[in-house]
Amino acid sequence: MINDPKSAQFISWTELGTSFVVSNVGEFSRSILGSHFKHNNFSSFVRQLNMYGFHKINRTPRAQRTSTDAQTWEFSHHKFLRGRPDLLDEIKRKALEPDPAVKHRVELPGELAAMREEGARREREIAEVRARCERLGSVVGVLWEAVGKVVPGGGECWFGFGFGRGFGLCRVG
Repeated sequence: MINDPKSAQFISWTELGTSFVVSNVGEFSRSILGSHFKHNNFSSFVRQLNMYGFHKINRTPRAQRTSTDAQTWEFSHHKFLRGRPDLLDEIKRKALEPDPAVKHRVELPGELAAMREEGARREREIAEVRARCERLGSVVGVLWEAVGKVVPGGGECWFGFGFGRGFGLCRVG
């Protein structure tokens, strides 16, 4: 495409041959892209270039960046050079980078289901412990009440009990 004389008015090498320039993006998209790609969308073309490691060089001053059609775009890649077709095989699509936290982690078959089962089992255990604590709190409250009746002078005592969702206070005596 870049060496095709028919597209020379829209895409060409820079003077040094280290990058190429796309001018009149709208006409380039309508006339050239569709004959080389399955689309004529300039944004998709730029995305493809980025996936292969090309970098955009801004040539249009910020004040003149009105519409994409009027802009001039320049792209470079350290292995895309005029007169060096031998380097083209070295231009590879960038691999998607996995999340660094799970980069070396491999999920074994059934691991997720086992983790869910373990989580559900632990939730049941926690619910049982909470219920036991609440029952014990009630028993201790009854015991304090009984002690308050037996202790001479009928002294007052506050007792706190509870676990998890709530905390209760009862007055004994």
